[in-house]
Amino acid sequence: MSLVLPRTALSISEPDSLDHDGVVRFVRALEEYGHRMVWLPEVAGREAFTTAALVLARTDRLIVGNGVARALERVPKSAGSAARDLAAGYPGRYVLGLGVSGAVRERGTGPLPFLRAYLDGIDQVAADVPRVLGAYSEGITKLAANRADGLITFLVPPEHTRWARETAGPDLFLSVVQWAVAGRDRAAARDVARERLAYYLKLPHQIAKLTRLGFTSADLAPPGSDRLVDALVACGTPEQIRESARAQYDAGATQVALTLVGPLDDAKLAAYRALAEEN
Repeated sequence: MSLVLPRTALSISEPDSLDHDGVVRFVRALEEYGHRMVWLPEVAGREAFTTAALVLARTDRLIVGNGVARALERVPKSAGSAARDLAAGYPGRYVLGLGVSGAVRERGTGPLPFLRAYLDGIDQVAADVPRVLGAYSEGITKLAANRADGLITFLVPPEHTRWARETAGPDLFLSVVQWAVAGRDRAAARDVARERLAYYLKLPHQIAKLTRLGFTSADLAPPGSDRLVDALVACGTPEQIRESARAQYDAGATQVALTLVGPLDDAKLAAYRALAEEN
């Protein structure tokens, strides 16, 4: 099926550094501002499905997607059962997102055959739950077109979005997570972005992806070149950030999910409010 989700969304990492009550206050504020959907990355600090359950339970309308849950960290039956229960408990408000890194090769298989077999397991318990795959390679992008309802990408310029659209076909739902630093000029935004980017410049699958996109070893050497940061991170006023999002739409994105990089303070909350989709 073709996913029908809000044209704009958020991908929020703030829950990783917030306690239970802090997460509740934060996501309720986002909903109050007018945001309609959040993706929850599973990077550090929080487990994918319990966090999705918390956000769904403590908001009234927010659509929640795991963006993405790490397939290596749980067997298909566990992921599928959790997803099935969330979809049943919150009809129309939950999307399962799955991804796998090159670390799967330590188990003697590649990401594509692993994820293909994983989806076979998901089908046994949660075949009807809407699902997207996190993908950058041609193989998994095509797998998403054949076995999922959509694709989600992260830390990519519009050139990659154009390639993903051409590879996946014209109809597949494609969400692009776009980093942004609000309220800063370009030089200041680079400093903020580099603090967050440092983690990803240590990950082999991210390095491989960015190398395929034409970035050199000099670009990818920590803390990342100006060219790299400027290609991946929007900055400035809400309107300037929206302009960067428009470039992703023009390249073929169905949805752009903004990630505001930087500390959660009053200025960042004001930016979230300013960027809220009008209903």
